[in-house]
Amino acid sequence: MMAAAARPRPGESGALRRLREAERRRLSRALHDETGPLLCAAGLTAELLRNSLCAATPQQEELFAKLSSALESAVASVRRLSQEVAPGLAARHGIEGALRLLAEAHGAELCVMSPPRLPQVPGDALCELVRDVLLVQDRGAARITADERGVRIETPRPIDQEMEALFLAAACAAGLEFSQRAEAGAVMVELRRQESE
Repeated sequence: MMAAAARPRPGESGALRRLREAERRRLSRALHDETGPLLCAAGLTAELLRNSLCAATPQQEELFAKLSSALESAVASVRRLSQEVAPGLAARHGIEGALRLLAEAHGAELCVMSPPRLPQVPGDALCELVRDVLLVQDRGAARITADERGVRIETPRPIDQEMEALFLAAACAAGLEFSQRAEAGAVMVELRRQESE
């Protein structure tokens, strides 16, 4: 069994959550409103340059095709990252859509047995916690299983105590249960709806 996490001081998790949301909004806005348009402008400029050549050589055509493909991939990546980091992911995409976006962004396998049935606030918190758990794991190393009560994430290594304390506080503030345990050579991280007593 893994060590229990320390409880945060009252108000600490709410202040931390608001700070994280403000930072995520700023980052999402910068990606969407600045980086994305700059990449699109670079693509248009490259196309204008290509069209200004009287007769492009095969090597030039190949270079322009590679540049265009790289810029299109960068725009798609910035768009996905902008969506992923913005607060309210579940509110915008639904819980299942948000989990699919997160799984794709982090190279995780996803199995949705049935989408978790949660109100908006715990649903958004659930998706933010899934994102955070995936961030501290190696890309492509996690398997996410969702059912009506929540999410189970199978990972190769445990979450350290400091991160576990943050996750526990965020889950508790949103009415979710957070746990992790070793099982058959892997670590199971669970985020579940708290049961009414």
